Order: sequence, then C-alpha cells, then structure tokens
Amino acid sequence: MNTRSRTIASFFSVAMAAMLFGAVVTSQIQRPMAAEARNPDPAASPAPVGPGGSITLDTFKEISRRQTAGVVNIGTKKVVRRGRGNEQGLQELFGDDFMERFFGPQGNGSGGGNETQRSLGSGIIIDKDGTILTNRHVIDGADEITVSVGRHDYVAKLLGKDARTDVALLKIEPKEPLTVLALGNSDETEVGEWVMAVGNPFGLGGNSVTVGVVSYKGRAIPLGVVRGTSVDMIQTDAAINPGNSGGPLLNTRGEVIGINTLIITRGVAASAGVGFAVPINVAKEILPQLRQRGKVIRGWLGVQIQPLSDDMARTYRMKDNKGALISDVTSDSPAEKAGLKADDVVVGVDGKAVEDNSDLSRYIASKSPGTTVHLRVLRGGAEQTIAVTLGTFPEETADADEGAGRRGQLGMTLRNLTPDMADRLELPRTSKGVVVTAVEAGEAAEEAGLARGDVIVSVNGSAIASVADFEREIDRARPDGVARLRVRRQAGDYSFLVLKLK
Repeated sequence: MNTRSRTIASFFSVAMAAMLFGAVVTSQIQRPMAAEARNPDPAASPAPVGPGGSITLDTFKEISRRQTAGVVNIGTKKVVRRGRGNEQGLQELFGDDFMERFFGPQGNGSGGGNETQRSLGSGIIIDKDGTILTNRHVIDGADEITVSVGRHDYVAKLLGKDARTDVALLKIEPKEPLTVLALGNSDETEVGEWVMAVGNPFGLGGNSVTVGVVSYKGRAIPLGVVRGTSVDMIQTDAAINPGNSGGPLLNTRGEVIGINTLIITRGVAASAGVGFAVPINVAKEILPQLRQRGKVIRGWLGVQIQPLSDDMARTYRMKDNKGALISDVTSDSPAEKAGLKADDVVVGVDGKAVEDNSDLSRYIASKSPGTTVHLRVLRGGAEQTIAVTLGTFPEETADADEGAGRRGQLGMTLRNLTPDMADRLELPRTSKGVVVTAVEAGEAAEEAGLARGDVIVSVNGSAIASVADFEREIDRARPDGVARLRVRRQAGDYSFLVLKLK
C-alpha cells in the first residue's frame, strides 16, 4: 500500500472512531429541550429531570429556577440583658454557640444595660396557607420574627418548636400565591446521591444554591438540651454557611429531603465541606403535634447511652456489639425508679432487638408518656427483663411551664441540674439545684441579681432538687412577697439574694 492509500485509510479510521465516540457520549448525556422562562408555579412541583431521576445538564438549573421561590429568608430580633464576661464559658452548655450555628447574633451598643440581638436564617414553605418549616435555633427566644418572601415582608407567628430535633413551625398570612416545596422521603436517600442546598448565606439577601453529594447518612448528632439524645443526620459536602440554617436540602427531583442545620468547622464559622441536615422524615413525624399542640410530647427513659464498640462488647463477653450501653442514669427518672443502672447493656425492648443507642432512643421517643416498656438488659453476664413506665421528655415539661407564664412572673427560665450540667459547671455530679438558663431584662429575677448560669440551691432555707421543688417553695413564700435564695455563682462562690414575688 502506497503512502497516499495509507493516509486515506487512516483518515477514515479516525472518522469512524469519532462517530462511535459521539454515539456513546450522546447516549449517556441527554439534554432536555429548552424551557420557556416563566413565573414559578404556586403549587408544589418537583423540577423535571431525566428518566428515572438521572441527572441532565439542566437538572440543577431547573431546580434553582423552580424551587428557590419556596425558600424564605428569616430575620429575628430579641432584646436581652448584656451578658457578663464570665458567662462566655457557658455558651456551649446552654446552646448559644452550638457547633457554629448559622445565625451569629449581632449585638449593638456597648457597656451595660440591654441590647438588641438580630439573627438570620432560612425557611421552607410547606403549605400554600403560609406554613413554614425551619430550625428551632433560628427563632428560639425571639421577640419578633420576620419572614421575607420575594418583595414582601411578613411578621410570622410561631406555631411550635421542638428542641430534640431542632425543628420549628411558623405561619404567615400571605398576600400572594406561594411556591410550595414538596417533602420527599429521606429514608430513600443514598450516600453519593447529588443534592442541592438553598438558603441565605451571611445575610446577603435572596437565595443562593450550592451543589454536592450526600457524604454520609445516619450521623448521630445531639441537637437538644437533654444530653444522651441525638438525631441521625444527613451529612453533605454541599456548602452550608451562616444564614443557611432552616433552608432545604433538595434531591435531584427538587424534593426536600432535609433541613440544613449545622456545620462542623475549625476556626471561622464557614463551610468546610462537612454540613448536616435534619432528615425530612424526622420533621414529618412531628408536624401534626407542632400544628396542634405547639410542642412534641415524647416518652422519656432518663438514661445516657452510648454505642458498643467491638472491644467494649468483648468486655461484656457479648457475641456482637449490638445494644445500647447505659453510661449514666438520671436522678429521680423513670429509669432510676425501675432499677436500671449504669453499666447495664440494653439488648432488647418489647421483644425487639436493639441494634445501637440510636435505635433505642428512637423507639422510646416514639412512645407516649405513661407507656410501660420492657427492656431486656444484660447485667453481670446474665440477662433480665425490667419494666419501665416512661415519663415525659424533660424539655417539653420545661417549655410547658414557660407557656404557662412562669417567665412573665419571675423573668427567668430554669432547668433541673443534671449530672452532665454539674460536670460542665465543675460541680460534683451529685449536686442538687436548678440552673438559671435565661434572665429577662427588667423582671424580678434580674432585679434580684440573678444571671444565666447561676445555680439556685435553696429557697428560704429549704433545699431544692428540681424545678418543681423551686416552684413549691416560691408558692409558700408568696404571702410574704419575697423569697430568700441561696445561689451558687459562676465564679464558684455562694451568695444570698432576695427575689421579689410579683
């Protein structure tokens, strides 16, 4: 074959290879027909994607165009007493700076007196009547909640909140049709699946979108005020930044599969590629109670539990690491009354095997207070069954007291001093009392000199071990109009204060 013939043959070979390669590429990437620009549909409508939910070149563009109108910007305002310097060490204990939460309070003014704190977050429109889903920490303690939808601003009403899952429900009275986002099924979400996070980062205004994948599913992270409880979160590398809290994590069908909640970072509070969202199925389970009651009533066992590692399981001579290890039992809890002890391993409940600590927590939380559950416990190498009648999850009790007007009477919020709180406050774990977790400006508690982080140990000489004890002694003192409090201050010393009873 001469040189000219070889050149022609080579040309046709290259052309044939290019045609085959083009056929393969076009069979893998399907570009949908161009869509006309139009206003978002007020009804919930998942964004169109390729067959079977596969990703096309326009998938995320279509989700952005259709779904971002269903994400709102939330602003809050509250007037608080300017904190003392030694309160900073208690921020982690009482949740003001938990895991670089995304709304960084902005105080104005300087020196003593009151200050106005403002925070920013996002929310998800889930009903055309103006119902909005967000994070509890975005709106918690706010005196005023403002929701921005497009060009309109609304004052929002708080319908309900739940500390254990960090979920809150708001309501506005819309003046225009709303874009409602469809709630998906987070149980079907898989690691490696493409997702989009939507929100208002750094309060820049409008909605920004970021894209990533689900990098882990079922990451157990505590969100509530009671330690030993956690939520199995969706982890994503889609960038989540301050201001994104409460916004949606969307799948490629444009459905909400999670509520963007927190980030883990070192140093500056900005995305480091490790963000977490509350699975939407967790929120859907409690929505009816939030609508009807404004809170979630759950069963409570009163134990701190942890998973079993392989090595830990071997110390109990267990065949596998299935079960929940009780590391602490709360004083005067249903667990203590039933005889549960630290070092017990719960391997079953109501005839079902317990896989790990999250499994047990979910089961107990699904039961109503007053329900009796039967725990199969490994103790001293032998199994036994212990019946426990569940109490009410503590945070709901505390919230109910607030709702009854206790704050309005005395101007403070109290929590029982738990062993975990005692550890944080560098007190013996057996210490008794109630912890002041919030003080309202201009109210009786502030006038008495109480501050957040104080531990009240007695009222008029009577020792107190719980909020119920405190309230009982205060009621006894009401005819006198004043009560004498013995208080353990944050610096470690004790003082007597006089609380005027209004």
